[in-house]
Amino acid sequence: MKIAIDIMSGDKAPDANINGVINTLKKTKKIFFTLVGDEKIIKKNKELNKYKKNFDIVHTSQTVTIDDRPSRIIKTKPDSSLVKCISLIKDKKIDAVISSGNTGCLLTSSLLILGKIESISRPALAAYIPNEKKGFVLCDVGANAINKPAHLLEFSLMAKAYIEYLEDIKNPKISLLNIGTEENKGNDLIKETYRLLKNNLPNFIGNIESRDLFKNKADIVICDGFTGNIVLKLIEGTVEKMIKWTTKSINSHSISKFAKPMLYPVFNDIKKNFDYEEHGATPLLGVNGIILKCHGSSNEKAIENAINKAKKCIKNNFIERIKENLQK
Repeated sequence: MKIAIDIMSGDKAPDANINGVINTLKKTKKIFFTLVGDEKIIKKNKELNKYKKNFDIVHTSQTVTIDDRPSRIIKTKPDSSLVKCISLIKDKKIDAVISSGNTGCLLTSSLLILGKIESISRPALAAYIPNEKKGFVLCDVGANAINKPAHLLEFSLMAKAYIEYLEDIKNPKISLLNIGTEENKGNDLIKETYRLLKNNLPNFIGNIESRDLFKNKADIVICDGFTGNIVLKLIEGTVEKMIKWTTKSINSHSISKFAKPMLYPVFNDIKKNFDYEEHGATPLLGVNGIILKCHGSSNEKAIENAINKAKKCIKNNFIERIKENLQK
């Protein structure tokens, strides 16, 4: 099992990426890592050098930033760690890529270098979001701002493979995010998509409103990437703010301060459920290779969890599972 890590990607690079690898190697030696980035910087980590048999380094001289244009990244920065990682999959030298880099550049480079899975029009990003019981997959969360109904059907089929093989939820219930539950609600895209999903997906349960996302009504929630990205970031921001507001409120009352130590486990459970660090990364669905996108602010814990998800993708032959779902 070989996994490439985009060492130069993310706000906390390179330390978070390198330490995520080290933490994994402390627990298992069954993974071989290809660390892609500035060789001098990587070799400075003395702890990493203890595991020389479990990794190699592909030196790169360029780094992708948030300001780089996705459409030109392969031409302007061909020797970047992001582009080199994807090329390694193309050359069949590795099994999966993990990157915390520019989402647009990662998506565009993956499409241009690896191509799309046959019969897929657009790739998508899917995020697993916990709720009272198991959780649900929200797709798309940012790969596409503008979509057609056929794209959303493809997202449904790919998200089905995601939740069945990576989250172990079989026969998932699929819903469409809308402003109401009635079939005739929404804009033209949503109404036409509703009819398409209803006619093609046996497990389609209809529309779902945003207020019902955490009520265990659906295992997969489908939407366009513009809407999905807003929903995802709203959830992240709301949970973070609610914990801060609650803590501030407790601290402002002398009596409730005594209960604070007892409430810590509750706050930690809530934070753990919604923390991107716990879920590691989200797979880029629809490209012809296993590409995992981490949060830009990922720390070593998030990278370690992303590696665990990559292992699961490889073990389950994830790309083939997506192809099988599309053929059904």
